[in-house]
Amino acid sequence: MRKIEVAVCETEEEYRSRFVAYLVEHKSGEASVHAFSAQEHFLGALEQRSFDIAVFGGGFEQAEEYAGERSLPVIRLKNTVPEQVAERGCYQTESETAVTEVFRYQPMEAIWHEMQALTGGGRTREASQNIAMKMEVIGVCSPVRHEMQMPFSLTCAGILAEKGKVLYLNLMEYSGFLEVFQLEGSNDLGDIIVKLRNGRLLPEAFGKYVYESEGFSYIPPFGNPENLHELTLEDYQAFLAFLEQQTDFETVVIDFGEGLDRFGRMLQACSSIFCLTKQGFYFNCQTERFMDYIKSVSEDHLQERMQLIELPFSARHLRAGNGMGILRQLLWSEFGDYVRKRLTGAVYESK
Repeated sequence: MRKIEVAVCETEEEYRSRFVAYLVEHKSGEASVHAFSAQEHFLGALEQRSFDIAVFGGGFEQAEEYAGERSLPVIRLKNTVPEQVAERGCYQTESETAVTEVFRYQPMEAIWHEMQALTGGGRTREASQNIAMKMEVIGVCSPVRHEMQMPFSLTCAGILAEKGKVLYLNLMEYSGFLEVFQLEGSNDLGDIIVKLRNGRLLPEAFGKYVYESEGFSYIPPFGNPENLHELTLEDYQAFLAFLEQQTDFETVVIDFGEGLDRFGRMLQACSSIFCLTKQGFYFNCQTERFMDYIKSVSEDHLQERMQLIELPFSARHLRAGNGMGILRQLLWSEFGDYVRKRLTGAVYESK
């Protein structure tokens, strides 16, 4: 397959060097890279050769116009997370050239997938929304707001941690996560996202946001629900890319709540999705509307990865105390057996 010809145009020497080094070290079989520190150098090269894509930092505004005249796809590097616009910050210039604004300090793998999408490098633009990851992402949601959603997810995390390194994330309003399960945690997901947006989330400092319980890791959820609803699809994708590139987690279990930005697109990153429901006409109507929504945004076989579960348990008997934490009670109860069989694909029969 022909290599992608990439022009990296960036006045900041350190960033340009790191960008080029990443492509040379990790994508040499897929891309040929050409670096330019000044606008005139790029314009001169553009007269002599053709490129498949140009990546522009600041100071290359005129060069971007020339790229538009030649219908050259462009990635514009931004110092802040781009404002939410139609199709993830992607729009057309007057000459109908695709221009995509991306956060310059997100993991390089995420930017690389944008480059592939714009050049047709084996992936469509829609498919590129899923960062290709070796790390497994398991999503849990409930259109009927099942009260056992969080216990279900945490039990999954505890069981999966018996065989690998697992991280649990909670994207729910007012979850009461720390209080219910009597866990500690001061720094939370909101702190992480702020650092990610500012390009200050460093692997060596990431550990202070991660806590341990029953063999798996967790990050305390957003303390402020307003901050949760400001979480964008781009934030979410960049954080998953960070976890993939900068940590050794093998599995991430995510509890999804309501009102999330482009929720259907967030689900695309999940290799499997547990959708918790209840029996009854009222709950069936809610589930049907949810599935209609999933069909309307369905991409990359999303429905095939979704498992509807009528969960036959309630939270009314959950109690702390008895010398055993709630999570441990869940893991070694009938409920834990139920979840374990769901994870292994076994058929569950209640006693």
